[in-house]
Amino acid sequence: MKFKVNVDGQEKEIEAIRQGDRLRVSYDGLTAEVLVIHTNGPHFVLEVEEPGPDGFVRRKRVRAAGHAQGDKRQLWVNGRNLTYERVREGSAAHPAGDAGSLSATIPAVVSEILVQVGDQVAAGDKLILLESMKMVLPINAPTAGRVTAVHCAVGEAVQLGVQLVEIGDFVLKDSSPKD
Repeated sequence: MKFKVNVDGQEKEIEAIRQGDRLRVSYDGLTAEVLVIHTNGPHFVLEVEEPGPDGFVRRKRVRAAGHAQGDKRQLWVNGRNLTYERVREGSAAHPAGDAGSLSATIPAVVSEILVQVGDQVAAGDKLILLESMKMVLPINAPTAGRVTAVHCAVGEAVQLGVQLVEIGDFVLKDSSPKD
C-alpha cells in the first residue's frame, strides 16, 4: 500500500507491505521492519528494526497514537505530529463510491476480513465484518465474481463511503446491512 506523507511540510511517498504480523516500510530509500507490540484504542507501541549507518540492525520501541478519517491519517509518534493520505493503486480508475467496490455504510472498525484477492465469491457471501457501536455489520457480495482488491485492514477505522473491497469490474456500495 502506498501513502503520501506530509512530514515537516514536505510531501513524500512511503510504501508499507504487510508480512504476517510485521510491516515492511520503505521511505526515502530506507527500509524498516515494524512490529505492533501493544494497542489500546488509538494508542500503540511499535518495535522498529532499521539498518544503522554501521550496517547493524537497530531496534527501538516507539509510542504512537493515530486517527483516521477516510484516506486521511494523523499520527503522533514520540511527540511528533505526522499527517498523511493513503494513495490507493488504481484509485483514479475506481474512486470510492464508483461501480466496482464495496464501501462502508457507516463509520466503523474493520473487525474481520473474510476474503483475499483472487477469491471467487457468490452473491450474498460475507466479505468483511465491520463493528460499530457494539454491532457487527457484514459487507456482502451483491453479485458473484472474483475479489480484485481489498483496501482495508483488520482494526482500521473506516468512514462512510470508503472503498473496502472490489469484485470483478463492479464497484458497488452496500446500501444496507444484510445477514
